[in-house]
Amino acid sequence: MAAAGADDIVRLMVRLGWPIAVRGGDWDASALNLAVFNGNSALTRFLLEHGAQWTEQHGHGDNACGTLSWASCNEPVEGGDWVGCARALRDHGMPGATAIHGDSEHVLISGVRKRFADDVAEELLG
Repeated sequence: MAAAGADDIVRLMVRLGWPIAVRGGDWDASALNLAVFNGNSALTRFLLEHGAQWTEQHGHGDNACGTLSWASCNEPVEGGDWVGCARALRDHGMPGATAIHGDSEHVLISGVRKRFADDVAEELLG
């Protein structure tokens, strides 16, 4: 339902006890990964407030931080709020970024080198 953009249904399923980290869709992603991919900061925050974790894996071998990295750089949907997603992830346990001396295109998060859109990197470095 998250892949289809059915936010109200996702919220209802979560409230009714659907396991929040269930993965599915064409890239075996959790609802959190799909919300972050779409730049849906409101759904991202809702899912995190209801137990989703930024470390939830998806079928491409990464987690919601990796999803944020790819989506913020590639903007797969028009008008996505990836800065808001970054803020929600940080507010719910994702570590902030550390600048890498001599590398202005990447930052470190939990010791992993990642690239983000400039505004998202600023939020994570914040």
